Amino acid sequence: MKLKFCIFVILIFAFQACEKKVDNRFTKTWYDTEYRTPGRTTMQIKNDSTFNYRAASCMWRCTSKGNWKVFGDTIELNSTSIDTCYNMFPFADCPKYGTYYDKKILSTIPNCTAESETDYIIFKNEKFYLKKDSHMRKANSNCPDSLSIVFAKTEKKKKNGY
Repeated sequence: MKLKFCIFVILIFAFQACEKKVDNRFTKTWYDTEYRTPGRTTMQIKNDSTFNYRAASCMWRCTSKGNWKVFGDTIELNSTSIDTCYNMFPFADCPKYGTYYDKKILSTIPNCTAESETDYIIFKNEKFYLKKDSHMRKANSNCPDSLSIVFAKTEKKKKNGY
């Protein structure tokens, strides 16, 4: 009887050790802290390994959703495909002046015409690292240093109503 009980207890601990544990250092709503134009950007990192991204400024709106993975102090985001027609743009693309609009604008569904003013942002292996447990900074960017991409746990106070 004792042997069966010991085997039972060992099996319970073994299955608990195999459970996938969620790294919750990143799971929260993050706010963009570096305003380039008046607006608001949020990135919600969820416990189920998915994320939602929303941004809006004067006359522009964008959205994205996808999956994330954690590697040490770094989170990697990848957008998933959707069945709604949007124009697509890469996240934080900083091409040389004059080259961006030479590229063909792609849509989320081939040959569709986006009628929404909202664009779909593509996160492809986008990496952010955790800094001081309260800031998430984009790693490896083609953007100049003056265009930092930083998210924080608390929303930045806007100056002059912006």
